[in-house]
Amino acid sequence: MALLEMGSTGFRLVIDTGRYTERRSQHLHLGSSVSTHGSFTEDDIATATRLATEFMTAARMHNCQRIVSVATESFRLAANGDAVAAHIGREIGCPVQILSPHEEVALAWRSVINEFPHLPDITMVDLSGGSLALGSGLVGPKGPSHNFSYPLGTSVLAPRALSDGYLETSMRIRLEHHIAETLKPAVKNLETAAHQQVVLTGGMGRAIARLIHTTRRGEVPDHLHGLNVDCSDLGHLVKKFSELSLTARLALPGMDQRRSLHMPLAVAIIRQTMRSLEAHAAVVATGGLREGLLAQLMTQQTAA
Repeated sequence: MALLEMGSTGFRLVIDTGRYTERRSQHLHLGSSVSTHGSFTEDDIATATRLATEFMTAARMHNCQRIVSVATESFRLAANGDAVAAHIGREIGCPVQILSPHEEVALAWRSVINEFPHLPDITMVDLSGGSLALGSGLVGPKGPSHNFSYPLGTSVLAPRALSDGYLETSMRIRLEHHIAETLKPAVKNLETAAHQQVVLTGGMGRAIARLIHTTRRGEVPDHLHGLNVDCSDLGHLVKKFSELSLTARLALPGMDQRRSLHMPLAVAIIRQTMRSLEAHAAVVATGGLREGLLAQLMTQQTAA
C-alpha cells in the first residue's frame, strides 16, 4: 500500500510493501503561499501536480495494490482548495481526500496513544505547517474526548510573522497574545490536570526536541521518542534565536536544516501553547497524523 500526504509544509510519500518501507518527501510550503495569496497560485498548482504525479508513479512502480491520497490544512484554507484537489486527483488517477480538522486530530491522537499506552490520560499538542491541534482524553479505544484545531501552523503564520527568518520581539508578543486568546475556549474544556501528560508531536516539535537535547547533552540523540521539552528550554531558544544570525542558527549542532527558517516561530507557538495549558513540560512522540493514517489503512486492509 502507499500513502501520499499533501501537507502545508511538504508532500510525503510512504510505500509499504510488507517487506520494506520507502519514504520520500519534499518541502513546498503551500501553507505560506495560501496565507499570502488566499488561494493556490498557478505555480503552486503546477508544482504540486508534478510532484504528486512523480510520487504516484513511484507507488505504482512498486505494484501497490492500494494507494490513498490525502490533503490537509492548506487545501482547507485555499479558496480554490477543493478544485485543486480534484484537479490533482484527475491528473494522478487517484482521488484526493481533504481531511477535516476533526479527522486530523483523531488520527494523530490514535498514533500518540499507541506510542504511550502506559499513560492514563494525555493532552496532545500537534504543530504542523498548517495547524495547531489539541486533543485530550483517557487513553483507550475511543478517540479524544476533546478535539480542537486552529490554522496556527508555522507555514501559514510565517508570511505574517517572520521577517527574513526572524521573529521580532514585538511580533512575538502579539503572536503570543493571539494564540492565548484563540486557545481560551479549548483550554476551558481540556481539563489539563496536573497529573495529565502533555505529549508534543509534529515534525517541528521533534526538530525542537532534537535541538534542545543536543544542546543539553552535547550529542545528537539516537531516538526522539520520550524526550522531554520544558518551557525553560523553549525560553532559552527564544532568546538564542533573537541573538543569532541565520547563518549561526544553521550551524547549531542538532539543527534541522530544512526547518531552521521557521524554527523561531515554532518555538514561540509551542511555548505559548504550553503556557496556556499551564504545562511546564511535555514529552515528544515520534508518531502523528501520518502514522495514524498508515495504521488505519493497515487495519482496513487486514479486515478486507
